[in-house]
Amino acid sequence: MSAAIRNHPRIVDPETCLAGCTCNSEHPAPQVTLYSGKDAGQILAEDCRAIYGDRPVLLLFDPETGAVAGADLQRHLQAEKVNLTVYQFDSHPVATAALIETVRALSKDVALVISVGSGTINDLGKYSASEDHIDFWCLPTAPSMNGYTSGIAAIKVKGVKRTLPAAPPKRIYSLPEVIQQAPLKLRQAGFCDVLAKVVSDIDWQCESLLFNGGYCGLPAAMMTEVEHSYSEHPEEIGKGDESAVIGLFHGLLLSGVAMSLAGSSAPASGGEHLVSHFWDMREPITGREPELHGLQVGVGIILSTACYQRLRQLTRDDLPRQAEPLFTETAARIPAIWGPYADEVAKQFDNKREALLQFDTLLPQKWDELQTLFQQVQSPEYFADLFARTGAPFNLEAFRLSKDEFMLAALNSRAIRERITVLDLAAHAGVLEAAAADALQLLR
Repeated sequence: MSAAIRNHPRIVDPETCLAGCTCNSEHPAPQVTLYSGKDAGQILAEDCRAIYGDRPVLLLFDPETGAVAGADLQRHLQAEKVNLTVYQFDSHPVATAALIETVRALSKDVALVISVGSGTINDLGKYSASEDHIDFWCLPTAPSMNGYTSGIAAIKVKGVKRTLPAAPPKRIYSLPEVIQQAPLKLRQAGFCDVLAKVVSDIDWQCESLLFNGGYCGLPAAMMTEVEHSYSEHPEEIGKGDESAVIGLFHGLLLSGVAMSLAGSSAPASGGEHLVSHFWDMREPITGREPELHGLQVGVGIILSTACYQRLRQLTRDDLPRQAEPLFTETAARIPAIWGPYADEVAKQFDNKREALLQFDTLLPQKWDELQTLFQQVQSPEYFADLFARTGAPFNLEAFRLSKDEFMLAALNSRAIRERITVLDLAAHAGVLEAAAADALQLLR
């Protein structure tokens, strides 16, 4: 047993990454460190003992992540005589407010929470620890999403998927073999999730141009440097090539750091994420088992890029003046779509009413500048081809989605969050339904 406290390298160098800032604001220096190696479990356990001594530690995993890494880590921690409590979730847990309370009850008085897993388990540990100002570490098991290093967690509150602030982990420990050998669908999900930033960054720029001027080029600059390591290798990611999969994993880690630096999920989560959250939230109503978040985001990318493609074809004179009736019409559909969750969804949509009602004036005023942004987005066919090249069956049947449920999400998911995205622009311009039909052609 080692008593020395190791200092592992940060995922990004603060001075280097901050050089891409275009907003002249302060950004929180990224503090997350990464240790990657086949002995990551042992190193984590030794570090834990060296830093926390006899103070209590909570370890979280589910049966699947326990089998690939959690049980081994538990043995390492016990061998180092860490004061350990282990909690195993049921298979496929959902990050709900109720389950957060379960974790918070378990973590009361502990010094550290460690999550072993990917999206949901990471969010459960991170958010619970953050709420109670407890240190948080994670051991990822798949390159499936960018939330490992982000300052947010996706939690269902009263049935509505919310993106809530949560301090990122202080330390990440990675087992390269586990990451490389993650199931194919998890690798495909991560590929879709990391490519979302290509679309969400333009959503963010559009919102900034129209309203708050809060856009910063730092996240995009960070991602541009590593984009080639995953975007140019979809087949290799599908086949499990070590270099391509590890490149994807590091791209996802950087994407999460970019969100933390921005203080918002906007750099990597726009309209394309809303459709995924829509289907997740509808699960209790429809009984449909949600697909992996990243794969659903891939479908959202097809929709968002189809919207941008339609918007590019419009002139300022084509824009209708329909902000108030469109808001009223969309709001009127909420009760039938959401049933017991309608009040919570309506609150979210009403939060952006004032912004949406300005579209009649703002969109014509800013149309030339918006068109410059629209032109930067690649076609839905481009992304559909990339996703298919990973080996993913990109069609509605594979996602257990009916045409009606897809269209319902396409036309109404913009109501579940107050953020302005391309779905709002397309709806106001009168092309959202046509763009959804275009996307459907690529998802058959």
